[in-house]
Amino acid sequence: MHSLFYKLKFKYQRYAIKNLAVYASIAFAVGYLLMLTPFYGYMMFLPKEVLHGQVWRIFTAFLYPPVTGGIFNVILGILIYYSFAVSVERSMGEFEFNVYFFGSFFLGEIGTLIYYLITGINAPFIPMFTQFSVFMAFAIMYAESTILLFFILPIKAKFLAVFELALYTFYFIVGNGLSRIFGMLYTRISIIAALIPVYLFYRMVYSGGESIFTEIKNYFNRRKRQKEWRDQWK
Repeated sequence: MHSLFYKLKFKYQRYAIKNLAVYASIAFAVGYLLMLTPFYGYMMFLPKEVLHGQVWRIFTAFLYPPVTGGIFNVILGILIYYSFAVSVERSMGEFEFNVYFFGSFFLGEIGTLIYYLITGINAPFIPMFTQFSVFMAFAIMYAESTILLFFILPIKAKFLAVFELALYTFYFIVGNGLSRIFGMLYTRISIIAALIPVYLFYRMVYSGGESIFTEIKNYFNRRKRQKEWRDQWK
């Protein structure tokens, strides 16, 4: 797998978009503005429309911002996304980040297309899970870094990532708001598509260091050994 990836990198890395984190953040801002207009209806990824020739939707789906709602929330969400994305891009490499970023979106679109072919429901691709795969990559590479949750509570990235995985697992089992609209299978396919690049692409392009799961296991092992050491002196 690694050898195949590096062959592709050697051949196509000159086509990688430099500073993709910057362009992606700008695209999200443009996408939010377009959401306020009637034109956004022609930009969403809808599998039925794509299969009927509206192929531009494959690419305009990238404009969907990581956070929706009020303008303050959107600006804050894009800035937070950028801070994670630019760190991942610098550590992972330009070509690797291009593969990771676009691969995440394309897997989500493929998952939505499969869902349409299975059920006949023309549900849109909403990358609410996909875009947070960038944070998961950040947490894996910078597991010990501290993040201020709500700008107040300091928490290590690896624990925040575990919480996010637990939340995804909860949505996978119980569902979320989208499940009530499009069905449980829609949510499950979206989550699977979002987590595939977290595992697959990361393992292909970044082999240094320990995984977040090993880090967490080692943490609890250290705590156990510390407790045993203290107990022997009681």
